Amino acid sequence: MRAWWSGVALVAVAAAVPAWSQLSNQGSISMLNSDSGWSPAVFVCDSTDRDRLLILSAPDTQRGAALTSLSKPGLVRHQVQVRVGAGDPGMGQIYYPLTNAAGREVGNIHALNPGMVEPGATTPTVTSVTSGRDTTSCRFAPQTRVLGVTAKRSIQLTRSERDGFVYRSYNYDTDLPAIEQPWGGRDTRASLTITGGRLVEERGWRRIYQFANGGYVYRVLASVDPAKGGGGVQVWRDGRMLLAEPFVAYTAAS
Repeated sequence: MRAWWSGVALVAVAAAVPAWSQLSNQGSISMLNSDSGWSPAVFVCDSTDRDRLLILSAPDTQRGAALTSLSKPGLVRHQVQVRVGAGDPGMGQIYYPLTNAAGREVGNIHALNPGMVEPGATTPTVTSVTSGRDTTSCRFAPQTRVLGVTAKRSIQLTRSERDGFVYRSYNYDTDLPAIEQPWGGRDTRASLTITGGRLVEERGWRRIYQFANGGYVYRVLASVDPAKGGGGVQVWRDGRMLLAEPFVAYTAAS
């Protein structure tokens, strides 16, 4: 477990993301783990129609960034360098063009205007990423507290007035049916849903959420410190940990 909370990011997300960008959310962080440790990202796109996730690194001063694709299962990594253009807003939507080194457009990022998402977006509002001729839809729900991906599944925690904290896990399956989410969100039917969760630890940068389900206890851990990434999911029974899966990438609301 200690390794889940280790690794120093190169720079804070707030300092790395240009002021013109609404892709990130100042109330959350996104992180990617690699051989060199945790590094900040602008967003994590967990696909609802592909067995993959996409992560955009924090742009440099020339708006250059790495777009990393991790295929599921196994999380085989592929990376391309792109330049992120200024957003083109319209009717509550914002499109950010992606260009290559020669300045040719090679795709775009589609996001909802955060100000149009009610009752509030706690994590980046990216709903799709187009690269070449391929468009990937991204999982997004208002009031998301954690969206994390392990080597075996995706985990999403949301908050509602009726159900408290809600745990949803998604096994890697492109056949999971799409469902409606309010305020322009995108999602699929979860493999497992648990309501009535609690935030049991909020100490410094560390957050631990806990859920009870038929004698099992599920715990989701996430760091909200942009300088110290880490997190994952655990399953316990009778005080014994049965499963522990670290995140390879995640977004967490602070």
